[in-house]
Amino acid sequence: MPPDSLPRVAVRWTPQGKRNNGRPKETRRRTIELEFKNKGLTLQTAPATAADRPKMLSLAVASSTRRRRED
Repeated sequence: MPPDSLPRVAVRWTPQGKRNNGRPKETRRRTIELEFKNKGLTLQTAPATAADRPKMLSLAVASSTRRRRED
């Protein structure tokens, strides 16, 4: 994926300024980081893991079977 592609820019974007008091908003970036953490990945290691197709498939299968059990 090119460095200036919209999904890559959206994940790495950090807004300026401060938020109001209260619970932090659930952002797409925080959701991605939480999902990566559950799989033992970081934003830095994810591209290399994505390039390793067998490992990515095993993570996807493990994730989908875990969701079915939780439903």
